Amino acid sequence: MKEKELSEQEIAKEQANLQELVDVAFNQGIASAIKTAQKMNDPYILDAFHDLLVDKLYDELVKRHRLEEL
Repeated sequence: MKEKELSEQEIAKEQANLQELVDVAFNQGIASAIKTAQKMNDPYILDAFHDLLVDKLYDELVKRHRLEEL
């Protein structure tokens, strides 16, 4: 199956959604960010946020005491 190419506007919207989730994670906690992602009802955003958390944000959230180290 061929993947659909996204327009610049769609990419910008997805990046804004991800940034919103990052802001929520740092300011209100990871649980709130996950709930916000789920309310967006967009599986791509939820998956992209998961990837972002796993790859880049976990250490920073632990460092800022927003998440307990596992």
